[in-house]
Amino acid sequence: MPMKFTKLTTLAMFAGFASPASAAIISFIDEDIAIPTTSIGVSVNLETGASNNIDENGLAGADVNFLYGGESITNDADAAGTAPSWQPVRDGTENSSTIVNLGLGAVVGPDSVYSSGYGGSTDQIAPTQFTSGEKGYIGFSMEVAGTSPVYGWMEVTLRDDNNPGVIHSWAYEDNGSPLRAGSLVAIPEPSHSMLFALGLVVTALRRRR
Repeated sequence: MPMKFTKLTTLAMFAGFASPASAAIISFIDEDIAIPTTSIGVSVNLETGASNNIDENGLAGADVNFLYGGESITNDADAAGTAPSWQPVRDGTENSSTIVNLGLGAVVGPDSVYSSGYGGSTDQIAPTQFTSGEKGYIGFSMEVAGTSPVYGWMEVTLRDDNNPGVIHSWAYEDNGSPLRAGSLVAIPEPSHSMLFALGLVVTALRRRR
């Protein structure tokens, strides 16, 4: 017999579309933290937004250290740390592999390429990566107490012309889900996307009746 589509059927199909209530995107927008051209640079705690550009030992609890206007980037931002909390997306798995400039909308998640230890990058300002003085996106994985790891992005302007760079904004998904570079919207799970598409089909069929 023909299938009957009711209002309850449609609601049931959409019931799983919402993101989990515990998930949230943590964002720091338009922070515009200057990256000095010094060897100390600036260390940033990406969970709190705190930064320090005067202490050569970095900042307690900091995740990332930008130096020389952005020519050098390291995850050794806390001299007292015993393991790196922040790993940028790179073009290889070595601790010195180049940090890549992600395109707007690129997915950052467990399938991205990271290293595992302390390490820096000094060749990210290059024709195929970041352009000096222009905005770009760094993807990252970060260890956060209670939910490890989490994935996010940073919007930065790096410079190699003896002028300060800028850390503009950053965000991460606090439940460990992937996030698109530059986005503050969670990526729907595949099952949710299928439910959404199925819901559209149901709606179309009902309109034809």
